[in-house]
Amino acid sequence: MSTNPLHREGGYWKPVLDYEHWEEGATHSGGSDAPAPGSQLLDKEATRQDVCRKCGAEFVVDSPFCRMCGRAREGVTPESKKSIWHGLDVSSIRRRLGLSVGAMVCFMAGVLCVIAGIVTGFLYTAKTLEDWQAIQIWRSEWLVAAGVAFVCGILLNSRRATRR
Repeated sequence: MSTNPLHREGGYWKPVLDYEHWEEGATHSGGSDAPAPGSQLLDKEATRQDVCRKCGAEFVVDSPFCRMCGRAREGVTPESKKSIWHGLDVSSIRRRLGLSVGAMVCFMAGVLCVIAGIVTGFLYTAKTLEDWQAIQIWRSEWLVAAGVAFVCGILLNSRRATRR
C-alpha cells in the first residue's frame, strides 16, 4: 500500500479518497483489464528534458548549456562561432544577393571601380585648373566603368539564380 493520496486519471492528478484500494499501476476503469485513457503516459518511462544528463542540474529556461557543468542540452546543436570575415565570403554574398557567377564578377568589378573613383580624389591634388579637370575626368571614367559593370551584371544574371 502506498501513502500517495493522488491518482493519475487521464492527463490530471485526482485525489484518492479510498486509501485501501489505491495501488500503483492498478486500473481504475471498473476493474477491467483495459488500460485507462491516460495510462499510456505512465507506461513510458518519463524522461525530463530540462535536467542535465551529466550532473542532474536543471537547465535555465531556453538555455542550450547546463549552468553547472557546461554540457550542451540534448537535441540542441550549439552555434559555431563565425569570424568577422565570414560576412565577406564571396559565395555567401552571391547566395544572399541571388546572383549568378558572371553577375557576381561584374558586381565586384563595379564595386572596385567605384572605390577607385573615390580613391582618385584622395590620391591626387589639384594645383591648377587643368589638374583639377584631369582628376575629374579620371573620376568620371571610373564611375562610367562601374556603371557598365553593373549593367553587365544585370544582363548576365540568370532568372534561375534569383529564385533560390
